[in-house]
This record gives sequence, C-alpha cells and structure tokens, in this order.
Amino acid sequence: MSASQQSSTARPLGVRHQVGLKAVRVSHRHAGWVNVHDPVASKFHRLREDEYFLLCQLDGQCSLNDLQEQYQSQYPNRRVTPVQINALLFRFHESGLTLSHSPGQGTPLLLKADKERRKKWFALSSQWLFIRLPGVDPKPVMRWISPMVRPLLSLPGVLLGAMLVASACVVMLVNQDQFVRELPAASQWLTMQNALILACVVGLTKIAHELGHAAVSERFGARCRSIGPMLLVFTPALYCDTSESWMLASRWKRAAVALAGIATEVVIASIAAWVWVASPPGLVHTTASHVIIVCGISTVFFNANPLLRYDGYYLLSDLTDVPNLGQRANRRLTSLLSWGCFGIRNDAPHSEPADRSWWLLFYAVASVVYRWVLMFSIILFIWIALRPHGLEIVGQIAAVLALTNMIVAGAIPLTRFLKNPTNRRKIVVPRLVLSVVAVVLLSAFGFVPYRWQAIVSGRIVPASETRVFVASSGRLERVQVQPGQRVRQGDVLAVLSNPGYELQRIDAESRLDQQLIRIETLRQSQSLVPEAAQHLAASEEMLDELRSEVASVRRKQDALTIKSPCDGVVVAAMGNRHRGGSGQLDADGGAIDPDADRLPTDVRADVRLASWSGHPTDPQNLGCVLESGTELLAVADTSRWVAEVAVDSKSASRVELGSVAKVIWDARPKVVWSGTVTEVSDERFDPRLDAQRRDHPEGSQGRWTPQTRHLVRVAIDGQADGSETESDVAGATEQLAKRQPDWRVGSTAQVKLVTPARSFWQRVAEGVAGLTRFR
Repeated sequence: MSASQQSSTARPLGVRHQVGLKAVRVSHRHAGWVNVHDPVASKFHRLREDEYFLLCQLDGQCSLNDLQEQYQSQYPNRRVTPVQINALLFRFHESGLTLSHSPGQGTPLLLKADKERRKKWFALSSQWLFIRLPGVDPKPVMRWISPMVRPLLSLPGVLLGAMLVASACVVMLVNQDQFVRELPAASQWLTMQNALILACVVGLTKIAHELGHAAVSERFGARCRSIGPMLLVFTPALYCDTSESWMLASRWKRAAVALAGIATEVVIASIAAWVWVASPPGLVHTTASHVIIVCGISTVFFNANPLLRYDGYYLLSDLTDVPNLGQRANRRLTSLLSWGCFGIRNDAPHSEPADRSWWLLFYAVASVVYRWVLMFSIILFIWIALRPHGLEIVGQIAAVLALTNMIVAGAIPLTRFLKNPTNRRKIVVPRLVLSVVAVVLLSAFGFVPYRWQAIVSGRIVPASETRVFVASSGRLERVQVQPGQRVRQGDVLAVLSNPGYELQRIDAESRLDQQLIRIETLRQSQSLVPEAAQHLAASEEMLDELRSEVASVRRKQDALTIKSPCDGVVVAAMGNRHRGGSGQLDADGGAIDPDADRLPTDVRADVRLASWSGHPTDPQNLGCVLESGTELLAVADTSRWVAEVAVDSKSASRVELGSVAKVIWDARPKVVWSGTVTEVSDERFDPRLDAQRRDHPEGSQGRWTPQTRHLVRVAIDGQADGSETESDVAGATEQLAKRQPDWRVGSTAQVKLVTPARSFWQRVAEGVAGLTRFR
C-alpha cells in the first residue's frame, strides 16, 4: 500500500526523542515517576513511567499504531487511544523532549524561542526585588570547600551542630529581656551605621547559606551547576544552582539539600548568640545581634516559609512526597474556579489522591496572599526608608508597578483559558450567567455606605483641671500631698522658703516705719516751718508706695505656702525629658543636651544647669529651688472624665463632633461606657506636651505615636448597658458621678469611634489616591 493510502495512525511519525537525556526513577507513595534531565536546554521534566516508556520508543520510524501496540504489550491492564498518544507527543514536543524530521521546523522553533524569551523578561520584571546575575562554574570553589565541610556533614558533626544550636537557644531564652532592650528603635534601623552593618551581614550570611546547599548537594553526588551574584532586595548576595539534586532518587536526600541552607544560617546564628553573650558593648556585640536577627528572622519568614519558592517550599514538597507542589496546588485552585465560575469539570483523571486534597487548595490561596503581602511590605519598607530623603515617589512607583504586574500575571492565564475553543465549548451558560450576576451584585453592594468603627487605644483623664503654679520662687521645703490624693479647697499643697523675701520684708517695714516717723514730724512742724507743708504731700505718696511694697512682699511670702484652689485630685505636673530619650523626665526649663529637633546653634543659648529633675513634687527635689511660673502640680475635677485618643490625620478628618463613642477601661473590660466626641484638635499631637503630664504614676502608661497624630477627646457620659436611650443620657453627668469606678489619671482604655458612613469603593478610591499622590 502506498504512503498516500495509509491511514494517519499507520504512517511513520518522523519524531524521535532528544539525544543525551538523563533519567532517574523516583518512587512516591502512590506511583512511580521518572525525572528526566535535558542537559542541552538545562531543563528538568517529570514523567510517569508509561509516558517515559513511550518517549523511549520514539525512533523516528514508528507510527501511532506501533506506539499503541507497544504500550498495550508493556501495560496490558491499561488502554490508550492514538488520540491520547498524539496529545502526549504534542506535549513532548512543547517541552523540547523530541525532534521532528518534518520540513519547515525552523519557523516554529524561532517562535518558540521568542516566546521563551518573553517569558523570561516577564519573570524578570515580576521579580525585580530578586535579580539573579549570570553565574560561573563552581568547581574550583567546591574543590576548596568540600574537604573542610566534609567532617561537619558526618554523624558526629551533625550531633555537635545540634548541641550548639540547643545551647544557643537556652542562652537566648535566659537573656531574651536584655536582647530585646538592646534592639535598635525603628528609626535607628535606617541610620547609616546600622544600614551598612545590616547589608554586610545579609550579604555574608546569604553567601554561607548558598554554599551550604552546594556542599550538601556535592556530598550526595549532585553537582552544583553554577554559582553567581544576585541582588536580594537591592542587597548583594549569592545564589547557587543545585537543580541537579532533583535527580536524586531518595526524597530524604533532596530534603537534606533543601534544608542545608537553613541549617547553615541556624548554626551561624548559634555562634553569634555565644559571641553576643561573651562580648562587651561595641561593634562586635552589635554585629552579633544583627547576625542573630538576620539568620533567625529571615530564615523563619523567608527561607523556611513554604509559601515562597525557597528552601521551605522544596523541603515541604519532599517531606510530603508531593512533587511540583506549587503547580499542582495552582492547578487544584484553577480547577475549582473553573467549575465554580464556568461549570467546567476537569475530565482528566487525577494521577494521585493528593491532587484531590483540600490542603493543596488552602496552600494555593495562602501562597498567593502571602506573596502579595510580602511584596507590598518590602515596598512599604523601601518607601519609608526613602521618605527622609524626599524620594518616596520611588516607593510609590514601585507599588504601582508591582500591582500592575500582579494583575497582568493573573489576567494572562484567564485570557489563555478563554482563547481555547475547547474550553469555550465546555462553558455552562447558566453557571456563567450566575457568576456574572454574583459579581455584579457584589460590586453593587460595594456602593452601599456603612459605618466603620475604629478601635484605638487611649487614656482616661479628668475633663477639667486647675494647674497650680509657683507664684514666688523659693526653696522647696516640704510637699504635703502626693499625686492621686484628694484635696479640698484651701488645703496646703506645698511649702517653700525664701530668706530673701524675709530680708525684703524687714527692709521694707523699716523704711515704712521711718517714713511714718518723718510724716509725723512734718505734721508737727507745719506751724513752725511753712516749707514742711510742701513736703508732706510727697511724703504721704511715698508712704503709700512703701505700704504697697510691704503688702507685695507679704503676698510673696504668703504665696510660699501653696494651697489648693479647688476640690479635686492631685495630678503630677509636666516635667522634662531624660537625656537619652528613655521617656523619663529630667530637668526644668532648659535641658543640658540640645533638643534633637533643633540645630545645636539654636539651643546653645538655652543650655543651663538643671535645678530639679523629674516632677517638681518628687521626693528627690526637696531642697531644690523652684522658679516662679513653674507648674508644681494640678488639681483635677474627678466628677467628669474624658478619654483622649491619638489618631492620624485621615481618621481625624472623619471623626464628627457629637458622634457616639464607646469606652472600655482596660482594668474592667466587661463594663462599657458610652461617650460623645467633644473635641478634635486642629494641631498635631505632640507627646512632649500632651502625653506625660497628666498621667498618674500608678496609672497604666500608654505609648503615643509622635508627629502625625491628632488628639480626640471623648466625654464619658455613663455606663452603656444596652438599654439606654437619648433621654437617659441627658442626666449622664450625675449618673457618672454615682457609678464611676476608681479611675486613675492616665489609665489606658479602648475607645471605639464611629466614622461617617462610606461605601467600600469610596474607601478603595481613597486608598488608591493616597498611594498615587505623588509629591
């Protein structure tokens, strides 16, 4: 029979497999697979055993019928059709595992090469925070490193490393409080010194991390293919290509290769922990703490995290015996979405029961969400780091590009899916209509306005207070009251002494007595000396001045005994910050150290020695001189209380005066108090003026965020028991006075503020506008 009369399934295919392919059989729990390595294209493929059998039969002369007969002979319990074999051959050709003798193959190969090149550029643009540069052959490096690390990979070396890690964990648990205290503040992480130390630590530890992978891979016979530099979030690091470890038959060996980098960083962190404990404060001590943070936190959140394509991902894939974990999880998610939105069921039989497991679906969703959160967290960090230099627009542009890239990456598979005519024929129209209606309804619900309740931390303070100042400067002899003590009007608060006032009083009274004698003499001599009458008026005027001077001095002396101006509770006065920024209060008026917010040239004229420290009423200040005008303390009216909260500028603009709020005292969280917003400050909240002065020493101390915060005052009306009406709130002041708990000034509370109703899409638009507001 001529070739033209032969059926299409009987004609020779003219297709053969690539020459030089390497294959390793790998056993899994439910089936056997073959890992195929194409050394020319530097690609790895995973095939079922029957698929690999058909690949080996491709010699360029066989037909589809021949392949079917050979398959049925090798696997008599299975049935396969020529159409299925043809689809498998098409997949082989797409993967580059076969070569065709048919003419006209140059154009498809060029198109395929262009497609692969576009994929690489798109992957590079989507992973611009993790840029790999071309590498080199690591044979010389590994020839030098392997003999040194071989003893560490033996059983005694592994046990010694485990003991080192365990001892370091014990040491860090014992010294965890000291370690946390020594951590730099958030603003100090961005200083030049910390940035340089952190960059060096990240670069060197990542080099050791990759060399650990290479050493273990070489130990099990899988050659390290290349090693080269990379930029990990713009920080120089090293990458090591150990993809040949996929050809290891044992999944435990593959898991060991994946775990090698994490183990290396953990050992380095353990050594750094002992160095940190043994070293005094200095550069070595600081560097050791940075190594602990980088090797500990980054290993847990990045390398050991299975949601990213790093060591944790491959380790989980090998330990659960689920190869191609990410692809199978995405396929599980795509299959569910296809059935839910289009009614398309996946007719292809699952090769393994694991493909039907729900944990794969959960893994796919979690990995997508985590990648989005991680990407924007890194961009936010870059944004904050560049803001002091006026380059926050770089972070904003990066956020827009990342968002666009992720949207495009999600839209490409959907477009490819809908372009396939076979998939379009499978779409169930009622299910598609139902999905469109659901999307439209959800979008419409996004335009429904609703109120948003913001829960913020605040502090409870009296609604009004009378500040008591030192009217006459003097030496503090004794303090009769303490913060928190209740006083009545006229009670003595403190007593000062000033010998100078006593001398001024004696001098003024003596001059007054002399003036009285002089006036009496002038009156008696008026009849004898006519000129005496002329001096009498001036002398009487001077007498009035002397009497005023005596009265003024006596008032100053009386003011040395400071009394309460009203009934209430004593509150400590505002002091001065302690040097070093510890949050304590240090000195009056002018601090010895220049203010960090001003230039040193602006504050040198204000530098003077401190006459008292802390609060003026503190016991250590007895005997100190208090200048006139110094705030000694305050007397607060405890019949009415307010809750003060600090909110950002955006939230402050949304809080309406008179809106209802709820207050929960942290000491009694089961009781809810109702309140009303009475004031929203127009000026930014300044913790130096607003945070510490009114806090009782025994009250719970809250931390306030400086600068971009506004103060909101909520008047506490009464206890909200769920049955109160607006008429009940009218007499809330009397009710509060009867039922108020034993609040302390400065006690922390949770305040629930209700903002005006806005829709979901309004909130999204505001967020996007804030993100793209370039300055």
